[in-house]
Amino acid sequence: MLAVLGLYMASVNAGNSPTQEPLTELLFETSMGSFTLELYSDKAPKTVANFLAYVDDGFYDNTLLHRVIPDFVIQGGGFESGMKYKTPGAPVKNESSNRLKNLTGTISMARRTHPDTATSQFYINLSHNSSLDYISDLQPGYTVFGKISKGMDVINKISMVETTTVDRSKDVPKDDVVLLSVKRKSPADSVKAAKYSEVPEKETSAAEKKKNTFVAGEHYIVLDEPVATRDSSKIEVLEMFSYGCPHCYEFESQIHAWRKQQASDVDFWYSPAVWSKTMGLYARAFYAARALNVMDDIHFPLFTSIVVEQRKLSNESELAEFFAEHGVDKETFVEAMQSPAVIKQAEAAEARVRSYKPVGVPEIVVNGKYRVDRMHAGGLTEMLMVTDYLVNRERVAIANQATSD
Repeated sequence: MLAVLGLYMASVNAGNSPTQEPLTELLFETSMGSFTLELYSDKAPKTVANFLAYVDDGFYDNTLLHRVIPDFVIQGGGFESGMKYKTPGAPVKNESSNRLKNLTGTISMARRTHPDTATSQFYINLSHNSSLDYISDLQPGYTVFGKISKGMDVINKISMVETTTVDRSKDVPKDDVVLLSVKRKSPADSVKAAKYSEVPEKETSAAEKKKNTFVAGEHYIVLDEPVATRDSSKIEVLEMFSYGCPHCYEFESQIHAWRKQQASDVDFWYSPAVWSKTMGLYARAFYAARALNVMDDIHFPLFTSIVVEQRKLSNESELAEFFAEHGVDKETFVEAMQSPAVIKQAEAAEARVRSYKPVGVPEIVVNGKYRVDRMHAGGLTEMLMVTDYLVNRERVAIANQATSD
């Protein structure tokens, strides 16, 4: 074991050599032993600040190391016991251009397809996973931001646990491997990091941001070609979402409250995002609920069932069962799902995605001209601040046009 650990340390130090001492050390206590992590604050400052924010908030305590693939990775930071999804904060910008390699014993941020979608989940490399390394700006990798400095024997032990499949999640340990706590080792390192994904030197209060002028290309995107709105007499605010999106679930209560505060000149509506078969199915379920006048009974429960409860609803039959639990006859639901009107509405939603060109969900389109996403805005709450700015901008433009006419 000592020989293996020696080779591991040599490989990490040869390929990943930070220019300064790591910011801090973290002690991970698990149900199978403890290990220590060093962080590369100089090479991945935004990622380290993001990670420490979760640590200081106690987010990782009593979560699972929920994915174990021998000779590949151990992943954690996203689920509690029973594979219950834990809602994270805003995403952090990808820093894989630091060119640190995914060598054995390093820790990196897990993410979705888009490079800037890492939130709380992380993984520990069990080998040199070169396929996860940065290649170019067009082929970014997964951000390496630290390494295991002590306790690699515990990592090796965890890597050998027996795994199974739980619902749609594969490689789940049969017996829970619990991350009991993550703490800074040194009291001197107790300075709080910025709240999820915000780097301290760029931290700005909500009140201060409201006073600022938001900048096109920096805080929101101007569409190449304006898209016609459904009511030209009003200021349209459209949210693109999907029932399978955790961020959309988190955003739902905020957008619902925001919607109720709007003046009568704002036309708010939802458009399901569609760029996969599953998203198309969810879009049809949305329009079927609307056609059957059961949206109030279905909308949020469907979100909760898919995102929080991780229930498998991947075909019409499973969705029919869900709708039946909420008082809708199965045959009536299937008839609505297969109706030409619902199919046409889902196809129109897919066409809107091609017009708006979102990078993910949730996203907001203001008056067919501006697209607001959480990466550019800085988070979900900030999306609504930018939306308010753009709505007021359109309101002024309309008033000026009326005056000139």
